[in-house]
Amino acid sequence: MNAFINQLMAKMSVDEKIGQLNPVTGGEATTGAVVSTNVEAKIKKGEIGGIFSLTTPAKIRRTQEIAVNSSRLHIPLIFGQDVIHGYKTAFPIPLAPAASWDMSLIKRTARVAATEASADGINWTFSPMVDIARDPRWGRVAEGNGEDPYGIGNSKSDGTRVSR
Repeated sequence: MNAFINQLMAKMSVDEKIGQLNPVTGGEATTGAVVSTNVEAKIKKGEIGGIFSLTTPAKIRRTQEIAVNSSRLHIPLIFGQDVIHGYKTAFPIPLAPAASWDMSLIKRTARVAATEASADGINWTFSPMVDIARDPRWGRVAEGNGEDPYGIGNSKSDGTRVSR
């Protein structure tokens, strides 16, 4: 694998290397006003490494085919999406399940979201968010699991707590 990566990196121009670090907004499920333009041309030039907010499987496939078949180095794209409290199935914001301390429930809802997102071609999600909310004025408090550092990411796969 290291040899393959080193050979690929040696073939890449500086612009292509920068492009791999450049995710653009696809426009289907935007969380802001900005949608990227000339995306297809940029993919073909190797100026895009991933697309955020493209959620239709047919569009994801078509876009991936452009990257793999029409770009110089045929590098696949990564597709990302906010999956903070579900994907197709919406669950309560993360504060609610965290307040329940029901680790099994939290794990089951995360599994549903992951299964749904991956079925559509999403392979890069922004969940769970592990920021610890200390200031309620922060606009994204609802995306985290609260202010308890022991409740954020500190459970075993069987749902039991990690002791400190």
